[in-house]
Amino acid sequence: MESIRQKSSVRELAVSGICALAAVLCAGRIFILLRAQGSVYTMGIFPMALLLGIFSLWKGALFWKKVFFPVPVRAVLAALFTSLQVYGLFASHPGLTGAMEAVLWSVCLTPLTFAGLNMAFYLAGQSVNGTEREGFAATEQDKKSFFGAFLIVFAGFCIPFAAYYPAIMAYDVIPQLDQIRSSGLTTHHPLIHTLFLAGCLKFGEAVLFFPNPDRAGLAVYTLLQMAVVAACFAYVYRFLRKSGVNRLLCYTFVLCAAVFPTHGMLAVSVTKDTIYGALVMVFTVFAWELSAKKEWPETKWLVCYVMLSLLLLLFRNNSVYAWVFYAIAAIFVCGRKMNGTAKMCALHGAVLLLYFLVNGVMVYASAATSATYAREMLSVPAQQIARAARYHEEELTARDLEAISAVWGEDLPEYVPAIADRSKKDITADREILRILAGEWVSLGLRYPGDYLQAFLLKNKGMWDLADTTYLNDVYSYAKGYLQITYPSDQQEYMVALAPGYRRHQRLGFLQSLYRYFAAGDELWRYCPPLALVMQPAFYCYLLLFLCLCCIALKKAQILLPAVYLLALAGTLLLGPCVLVRYMYPLMLPVTVLSLLLFGRSRRIRGR
Repeated sequence: MESIRQKSSVRELAVSGICALAAVLCAGRIFILLRAQGSVYTMGIFPMALLLGIFSLWKGALFWKKVFFPVPVRAVLAALFTSLQVYGLFASHPGLTGAMEAVLWSVCLTPLTFAGLNMAFYLAGQSVNGTEREGFAATEQDKKSFFGAFLIVFAGFCIPFAAYYPAIMAYDVIPQLDQIRSSGLTTHHPLIHTLFLAGCLKFGEAVLFFPNPDRAGLAVYTLLQMAVVAACFAYVYRFLRKSGVNRLLCYTFVLCAAVFPTHGMLAVSVTKDTIYGALVMVFTVFAWELSAKKEWPETKWLVCYVMLSLLLLLFRNNSVYAWVFYAIAAIFVCGRKMNGTAKMCALHGAVLLLYFLVNGVMVYASAATSATYAREMLSVPAQQIARAARYHEEELTARDLEAISAVWGEDLPEYVPAIADRSKKDITADREILRILAGEWVSLGLRYPGDYLQAFLLKNKGMWDLADTTYLNDVYSYAKGYLQITYPSDQQEYMVALAPGYRRHQRLGFLQSLYRYFAAGDELWRYCPPLALVMQPAFYCYLLLFLCLCCIALKKAQILLPAVYLLALAGTLLLGPCVLVRYMYPLMLPVTVLSLLLFGRSRRIRGR
């Protein structure tokens, strides 16, 4: 790279200097405005990005022409990314100046983004080689490495387990406990998870020597969940080692799994997202293996693949949509390569049939009622109508008011940009109501397309804004913080009634304070750029897109198959009610693994 910089012309250096100066002036203006509003959170990630952009300009990256994609494509990508971040800044700080200055900031900061993107593509091209690899057979040493990693991760999970014994009771557990204790089982939450929780509670009641059945049952649930998640991390660690990923990176992967608070706190939280996230991580490894195979897989591998796919579908209700997209891609890509398109189609068709069969048996055996409410699929339309109605109330026609009244009653739908639960809570599944809502959605959308776009973007702000804080503070007033691990204080009595043995505050208060410090929304870790970045959900969305672009440019199709499932999963999140870290956890884990598999295995190649 030094030789590249030395060849830069005086004109290129002058243009790079002007771009850097313009960016620094814009950044100074942004910092002054934010300070006047009493906000400095952007000073965490933004300065780091600014420095990286200036470094890329200094290296002459602004003028690199042959870096993966043509210049116009990279310019459009840089402009879109910069515009989104500037829009996110204005959306988070409404008191900032007008649209013209926002456009100016986007124009001045785009060259830095363009240079940084060129640098990232260049380094990606330098670090990737020979990623095509067959699956592996486990040896005795592999088994030892698996159990060693398992014990390290499980031991790390024991720290938050001791702090929050018997479990962290997230707010989603309240309706599940209500189903188990009184109202009867439903399929609103994944039935397999509710049955798992119910079985653990019954086990605590059945073992007589436990002094407190509820606490014992919750402890059993937590220990089993810790074991499942630790086993998933250990399996992935073993795969990374066998795939040639740098040993230090593999060790770091295990240590982060063991001690990084996000993993530990979710491992001891009674929530379906923890096990599902770990399963997605392992499934990503299987998808990577499948795409690398040139012959039909062996029977043992196929059985594991089918069982893992089945669990994946059972542990999240809407995962079937993402999995179907993945299955189509697997049939198209792997079927042709193995000369077994029909067999590949039969394999994934069997998985889908097995899922419907097992889920149907569970529903029948448990007498669970179907409670997949229609409004759960209406997050985006409800938000868009609510925003249009709020900001254009005086322009609504009598027909609009009649339609809105039919769906929401006398009041207009409540609009909170970061969460759709408020706007859709009053929608019923009545067919006539849904027909009226669909007609009004189309009518308002034709008149206010800008509001519809903003409603969609702001609901999903945590997935595209690297400086977003809505997922920390603006989603549920009773569950603020990075992991949203609390439940409403006004439901404390209800929680005690559902699980009389559960006491929220236990011993080891100093450990709880430490984890609360990490999980809170306004603590100092948010101002440490590297830490803030890896804890930001949007970072993993951009990293996933970057991985896909790299593989397209480098013709490394292997990563694209697991990425299909992850992209489709991200699509279901975009259509969901809000952005939470526990919702994003099933993306954060596999994207990290894919990054290690793609960038962590190769030797540095000198020259371009």
